[in-house]
Amino acid sequence: MLSDEYLANRSKKEFVKIKKKETISSNSSQQEMIREIGQRIAGVAQVDLPGTEWEFVVFQKGDANAFAMPGGKVGVNSGLIDLAAGNQDEIAAVMGHEIAHVALRHSNKRMSQAIGLGVGGVILDVAMRNQTSTDRMLGRAAYGVGTTVGLALPFSRENELEADHRGLYYAAMAGYDPRGAVSFWKKMEAKNKGKRMPQFLSTHPNPGNRIQFLNEKMDHALSLYRQAKQARGERPNP
Repeated sequence: MLSDEYLANRSKKEFVKIKKKETISSNSSQQEMIREIGQRIAGVAQVDLPGTEWEFVVFQKGDANAFAMPGGKVGVNSGLIDLAAGNQDEIAAVMGHEIAHVALRHSNKRMSQAIGLGVGGVILDVAMRNQTSTDRMLGRAAYGVGTTVGLALPFSRENELEADHRGLYYAAMAGYDPRGAVSFWKKMEAKNKGKRMPQFLSTHPNPGNRIQFLNEKMDHALSLYRQAKQARGERPNP
């Protein structure tokens, strides 16, 4: 429902605000590493995102997280780099995933879905205008739970797996070992063990399911990785 140009301009302004609000890491080696990884993956993704003005920034935050916004604004938390212990293959897997979100226009799709669900809520209110206040309240609650658990959360989890899939290939085609995606998610699974809510109530698939999904795509990803390393005149990991 929204134009890519509108979202890119909006994201650019929001990213400026984020950089003012959050602490940008003073670790120059980490900043340079993230820029290098990001530019290599963005070079592969340019066929899907021509003309994108990429920007990669490390924020001094302990959460093992990263994000990407329409228009190519990418943030990586120092906590993610720490969890990966500086392993560039693992970091590239996460950055490939985030860049894939942009390429697949997931922000636009999620915002469009939110607009559609909001309109649905208005229509429901109009349809129930002659009902009692209790019935209207119950109707709104049922609509909210139903659309969240039945539509929004499954859609979000599907987006995550789509980004896992394409991001795995992006990182491999950029010359990063795709097996880093599996080793990273094993670390995340160990870190968050016992802290996760059931998958059907989460925006993300459980790490174990992601690992299984990534392993199913690994043969092709490894083929792309070896081709990329050969093209770069480098020897792939065994």
